Amino acid sequence: MIKSFDTLYIHPELKDHKRAAKLVRTIPHRRLEELGRLEKLVARQREDPAGAVRSGKLNAALSPYRGRMVEGCPATRGMRCCRYRVINLISGCPMDCSYCILQGYINRPTIFIYPELEKIFAEIDAELAGDWEYPPRYGTGELSDSLALDHMTGFSRDLVEFFRSHPQNWFEFKTKSTGVDNLCGLASPPPNILVSWSVNPQVVIDTEESGAPPLEQRLSAAARVQDAGYSLGFHFDPIFHFSGWEEAYYSVVADIYRHAKPGNVAWISLGCLRFSPWMAPYFAERFAGHPLLAGEFFPVPPDGKYRYPQPVRIDIYRKMYEWIRSFDKQVYVYLCMESATVYRWALDREVGGDWLDVEKGFPAPPAVNTG
Repeated sequence: MIKSFDTLYIHPELKDHKRAAKLVRTIPHRRLEELGRLEKLVARQREDPAGAVRSGKLNAALSPYRGRMVEGCPATRGMRCCRYRVINLISGCPMDCSYCILQGYINRPTIFIYPELEKIFAEIDAELAGDWEYPPRYGTGELSDSLALDHMTGFSRDLVEFFRSHPQNWFEFKTKSTGVDNLCGLASPPPNILVSWSVNPQVVIDTEESGAPPLEQRLSAAARVQDAGYSLGFHFDPIFHFSGWEEAYYSVVADIYRHAKPGNVAWISLGCLRFSPWMAPYFAERFAGHPLLAGEFFPVPPDGKYRYPQPVRIDIYRKMYEWIRSFDKQVYVYLCMESATVYRWALDREVGGDWLDVEKGFPAPPAVNTG
């Protein structure tokens, strides 16, 4: 868990914003500067992109968000999508996972924090005033870890209270962190709030997820929020294929259900390691000789991302699905960014012609207990 930033930048437009002013007081930092001073670091990143990734984890910036703060998950046509609605609250992450798309997608030399939650809530209210075939699910785990900075920002408390008034919509905190104190400190959390963890065998965490907590600490945090009244989710994404993977991943499934009660786990996702071709230079420079680069990958249409061969992925998904089902007969299991063919062969599940139809199987949030 990060304890302090080197420099905290603030945009001039936020100098009178109450939440931004509070964050200046609650986010530990050595120096406070106006955001314009960040341009010096931006210039350096053009000369050293990989170095910008590393330095970006030492700085933070409070800034207005330019564009829509709530949008659909950037899915690929032809791959089945869960229709997740992404809330752009923070861009960047203090952890340094080898496979993270942010190292090439958001390589600005700072973590951006967008404190204007009132704009986010207004966008969601406007969205929900329209017609939806299925109530949309929302979350903050796309451009950053949902809870890695929550001990500094306290955003989780505002999000829980907002979605308390929208009980038909799931809200998901997606994390690798153990920063659940704010969540556990809230009385009577609403049943539509779900906290999920990205999980992997410890051998993968040790080699691929620098700065992330060990598996046992993540699962202990999951047990804490479960006891506090929250639903749980888990994401095996990305799954690595290596000698002994079966024993390693079965052990993770068993460990999950050593901490979590089956009826409290709403969903589990499965997704094998994949990456865009433009990420390869970052891997080559930052992780030379790394085990990540030792696997056999092929570009797969329609998105051209490098993936394990389809038979390998299907074998992984089938086995993991069987292991999960041996512990939990009810949990909803879905695949992340896979085709209808892989769904059919891996999960014995037909998904229709609509590339967005996976969401139809998601469970509805539990009803509010008024008794």
